Amino acid sequence: MMSKKIMIQGTASNVGKSIFATALLRILYNKGYKVAPFKSWNMALNSFVTKQGGEVGRAQALQAEASGIDITVDMQPFLVKPKGNNKSQVIVRGKPLGDFKAEEQKDDYINWALSIINSSLKKLDDQYDVVVIEGAGSPAEINIKDRDLANMKVARLSNSPVILVADIDKGGAFASLVGTLKLLGKDRKYVKGIIINKFRGKKESLKTGLNFLENKTKVPVVGVIPYLKDLNLPEEDSVTIKEYKKKKAKVNIGIIKLPHLSNFTDFDSLGMESEVNIDYLDSLDKDLKGYDLIIIPGTKNTTYDLQFLKETGLDKKIIEAAKNKVQVVGICGGYQILGKKLIDKDLNEGNLREIKGLSLLDISTVFKKDKKTYQVKAKVNGKPFDFINSKNYKLTGYEIHMGETVLGKNVFPLFKITSRSKKECNIIDGARAKELNVWGTYIHGIFDNDDFRSDFLNSFKKEKYKEIDIKRSKGFKEERIKSLDRLAKEVEKNIDLDLLFNIMGI
Repeated sequence: MMSKKIMIQGTASNVGKSIFATALLRILYNKGYKVAPFKSWNMALNSFVTKQGGEVGRAQALQAEASGIDITVDMQPFLVKPKGNNKSQVIVRGKPLGDFKAEEQKDDYINWALSIINSSLKKLDDQYDVVVIEGAGSPAEINIKDRDLANMKVARLSNSPVILVADIDKGGAFASLVGTLKLLGKDRKYVKGIIINKFRGKKESLKTGLNFLENKTKVPVVGVIPYLKDLNLPEEDSVTIKEYKKKKAKVNIGIIKLPHLSNFTDFDSLGMESEVNIDYLDSLDKDLKGYDLIIIPGTKNTTYDLQFLKETGLDKKIIEAAKNKVQVVGICGGYQILGKKLIDKDLNEGNLREIKGLSLLDISTVFKKDKKTYQVKAKVNGKPFDFINSKNYKLTGYEIHMGETVLGKNVFPLFKITSRSKKECNIIDGARAKELNVWGTYIHGIFDNDDFRSDFLNSFKKEKYKEIDIKRSKGFKEERIKSLDRLAKEVEKNIDLDLLFNIMGI
């Protein structure tokens, strides 16, 4: 079976390629097609772990969810995670190949990479009716056109028609569309439709511009999509981090904005709550004592970001907040930062072989070359949290880390991981300080667990407001499905679906 294909490219980064691809997948899924996402090459710090333990981009995991399937590494064969100093970790089919600089690419790299991309595409061909392919950045970046593994090389390889997306909210959408098509040269023939995205206003006001665009480019405008607010769907890049502002918030959360912040989607479930306010904090924030909770998130370069905290004085502010009874939580790299010592003899994380942590947790971490990537099941180890009574939480999440952490005498073990990538195990994870309200874990997505998140947030409200009638959390996954369906409905309403299906050949 040969699947039908459509490729979504953009005039620039962050124009809405990913969200349009997600919407199209959901539309097709709701109409009964067996669909899958594909992105050959992606640069992102927000990642996810497949059931088999492979690491992929978070956006493609969401697209797989919109398609009603589990994400696999063949849906994103190449993931590149920037580490700073012009160096990135390259992940191929879910496993790290190593750290490389852009200039270290060998002459045969492109052909080798294209063979892997082609192999992954063929696997999807055999399983799905339609594959929706997403590009990256712009296909008209002249300086990297010969090395671009995300756009027109893939369109050629898959013989896929292309829909070109532009963001009109930024301004210059018509010029960027005409200019992009002009610079594509012979590859322009693959572009079969245009999407104007993030439009605020009445479509009638665009009529003159749309007529000009179609006459000038000879490419039809498939749709004009309005600016969609409050979708509650994960963002791909730190360029578009969401700050959840609520005037009547009862729980105020501050998240430290690290230079190499990764997996900030860990906190979308907290932001979904109507009574939670989330701010991202940097060195300009003078006082952290006004927050109920401070979170140090994951990072792709733990030792560098720890050094950043020390150089900016944020380390002292976090320590002071903890001593003033503000709860402090670390996730993955943030968990490591909370410890006494981080040892990196092989410089896997950064350029420091050893660095002293914030010493808010009696733990030490040693970085290893092997990367741990698992979907996990876990439970709370005893009763280390004040809000836990007799409830036996069935927790799920995922691990992505290269460090091994040893617990000292002055912490409680926090969780027991009972399954890693479907294999039973009994592994201690995380720690909580005995004297301070500080804890950390390697489990990404810990707050996506509804009962745990609900009881955790209600513990703040009980202490702060003495509330007795406690509001339960909504189901995070159910709310995300509702958001996907709302997205699909809004997009379908604003595109010529018959024209798009005709372009796709379905």
